[in-house]
Amino acid sequence: MKTKKQIVIFLSCILAMSFVALSCAQEKDEYVAPKFGKMSQTPDPAKAGQDVTLTVAQEQKGNGIYSTTYEWVIKNVVPTETGALKDTLISVHTNYDGNGKADPTLTFKLPDDCKPGRYTVNMKGYFACYIGNVLYDESSTISGQLKIQ
Repeated sequence: MKTKKQIVIFLSCILAMSFVALSCAQEKDEYVAPKFGKMSQTPDPAKAGQDVTLTVAQEQKGNGIYSTTYEWVIKNVVPTETGALKDTLISVHTNYDGNGKADPTLTFKLPDDCKPGRYTVNMKGYFACYIGNVLYDESSTISGQLKIQ
């Protein structure tokens, strides 16, 4: 009687493990767009002339993406010769799946002559996919703040 109980428990464990393995295999065979959360800044706040890193955390990682371009737009941070402010556009290209599905990150040096304040930063991702019938996709625009003291 005890042996039958052990066999039933053993077979139940094998069955449960096979369900887990099959569900993971299905997950790898479909395209999933990443979902982005909030933008963070290091250091916070930053100083003019200093290197700053912006990161957008993923609430859900994607799958089936071989190429990603993240476009970052920093609004009105660079003063021109006339004193007017202009936007800065920086594109970062990466291999999403081959880069450990890392969070979008941008590191750059602030201009020495930028003024203290809060500046709007927009980030948008463009994806080239290799699984399923989706060839190209894009994220919605994620907005955050760059704080300069």
